[in-house]
Amino acid sequence: MIKGIIFDLSGPIITEDTDIIFEKHSLHKGLEENAIKKLIKEYYHGAHQGEFKDIADFFEKTKPSIAITVQELNEVMEEMHATKRINPEMVKLILELRKKYKVALLTNFTSDLERFLKDMFNIYHIFDIVVNSYDIKAKKPDAEAFNYTLKKLDLEPQETVFIDDKEENVEGAQKLGIKSIVYKDFAQFKKDFTQALVNF
Repeated sequence: MIKGIIFDLSGPIITEDTDIIFEKHSLHKGLEENAIKKLIKEYYHGAHQGEFKDIADFFEKTKPSIAITVQELNEVMEEMHATKRINPEMVKLILELRKKYKVALLTNFTSDLERFLKDMFNIYHIFDIVVNSYDIKAKKPDAEAFNYTLKKLDLEPQETVFIDDKEENVEGAQKLGIKSIVYKDFAQFKKDFTQALVNF
């Protein structure tokens, strides 16, 4: 019997359009097309596991050779964040699900997560628990991230459904016995999720 639903943040609940921003800033500074994208990906790789507190800490610890300053990269990040959009249909569904199920957010994010959820989107309160990879020093698809979330929910793997837009994260959850759905769009998700609740 399903008792809990675990959601990823980026993709199912929040979307963003960043490639145009990466390209614009790279061209403006005369850098390779994917230079800034690669740098931010490197930052996220460590920041999601608590290695870097912020961009300044990242620069201090890694000393990247790219021709961009801390302030400039922070400006790129702010432009990225400004493209984030919330999926109102998903928020509405989560509020309905909470009447019957425990609902968790499990996300690979930086130290800014609480600020985003509370100040920017006002959705922190719609989850029973919020688990950020930055805080627990473990990120999806590592088993530790899922096991930590299950423990906080006080549920067994077979009692939960996990939704994420990245197949590797879904596969990581499935290895632990968590029923999982790859999110592509809301219509597809709603269909698969409804069917999953019947079959699981």
